Amino acid sequence: MKLFKIAAAALLCAAMVPAFSSCDDDEKYNPVQDESQKIDAPVASVANGDVVSTTLSEIVLTYAKPVALNSAVAITLNDVAVAATVDPENRCEVKVPVALKAGTAYKLDVPERAVAVINTAWFAPAVSISFSSEAIQTNYAALTNASATAEAKNVYEFLLANSGVKVLSGASGGESNNNVFSDWVNSVAAKYPALTCYDFLHLNRSGENWIDYSDVAAATTQWQNNGLVSYMWHWNAPTDKDALDNKDWNKWSFYSAQTEFDIEEALKEGTWQHDFIISDIDKVAGYLKLLQDAGVPVIWRPLHEACGSFKYNNPWFWWGRAGVEATANLWKLMHDRLVNHHGLNNLIWVWTAQYDKGYEAEMATAYPGDEYVDIVGVDLYRDLDNGETEEDYTARMNEAYAAALNMTSGKKMVALSECGFLGDLGANVDKAGWSWFMLWYTDISSNPSEDGFGNSTEWIKSVFENPNVINRGDMPSLK
Repeated sequence: MKLFKIAAAALLCAAMVPAFSSCDDDEKYNPVQDESQKIDAPVASVANGDVVSTTLSEIVLTYAKPVALNSAVAITLNDVAVAATVDPENRCEVKVPVALKAGTAYKLDVPERAVAVINTAWFAPAVSISFSSEAIQTNYAALTNASATAEAKNVYEFLLANSGVKVLSGASGGESNNNVFSDWVNSVAAKYPALTCYDFLHLNRSGENWIDYSDVAAATTQWQNNGLVSYMWHWNAPTDKDALDNKDWNKWSFYSAQTEFDIEEALKEGTWQHDFIISDIDKVAGYLKLLQDAGVPVIWRPLHEACGSFKYNNPWFWWGRAGVEATANLWKLMHDRLVNHHGLNNLIWVWTAQYDKGYEAEMATAYPGDEYVDIVGVDLYRDLDNGETEEDYTARMNEAYAAALNMTSGKKMVALSECGFLGDLGANVDKAGWSWFMLWYTDISSNPSEDGFGNSTEWIKSVFENPNVINRGDMPSLK
């Protein structure tokens, strides 16, 4: 496509511009200075005075005729040139990319000679649009447990003080109840994660010679070094009573496709399924009690990703198989048993909200309620299989953050409770104020220069070095 360079050459350039199909089928090729070829200012997707979400990624200007951009005249946002493009499928649309900060005023300027009408000598009229982005509205509530330990309160207050200002770094401790993956992150980033997350994945095997959750050395070491401790639970359940009685581990799983364990039966007193879940919750309580006795507060995230995918109606874990009500009831049962029956006051409860764009209402329906949740987490992974770009991934992260924050009307902090590829989280904190991020573990023994999510060691180092990221070395003592 030829671009108009100077006004004096307008007629010549117009004659040289290839013909494009018009948005109006009645339009005919007519490269002369015909008044009928002039167009009005475009219809914009954002109007003067609008207040828009920080998740907005582009402004669309729709003209009455096909247009081309003049590379000699810049379209600007707050006086900074932006890389606008003409939609190749609909040449009447000019798309202006935007990256917005919260609570900020903006002015989009399209000068008089920035947009030319194809096959004519006319330029589109200038347009200027003033708008602003939403401020992040928060009204964070106190911890739900009025009897929370002093250490749990200290952690929560620290998270509150930094929410929307800085993001805490985090990494999984792996599946073997140790700090191997966090240690690797430290080895490549020269920064130790502020938060390490452990997993009761092998609860049913605990006490065997290769796994024992009564050994809380990894977690206490993290805490003694001013780091934060989180636990989650890939909860394995037997497919039937025989598998339970015979300890047939091949018939146990947390995946709904690999176990027939029935959550609805588990919620009924008097069933073997109910006895099983109470027994397992009590086992976990014993290990969490060891941490409470050691003065270690726990950011507690059970029943994660309960709903699986709303978009594809695919609850991949058994605790989400029967729908959102059953999962919420299991959450409430666990909350009551751990807090009221076992007296665990060192827990900060994190509900994982499962985000799919367009399914925000379903996400909200699954929420157990403000009285049972302290923080909302979202798990996000970049869709590399379908070619999701880094820019699209960042935009989706921003949308997920806004949806999770809105779900509780700003009463709960929001964390990136699991992630694979690390976006530029420190630089993005003003658009998505994640409390922390938690990088999921991969087997780094086969390729120690890159994890399994496309994070090179250089990229991990750059993320952890961002001044808006808090690492363990930056943490105060919260004891």
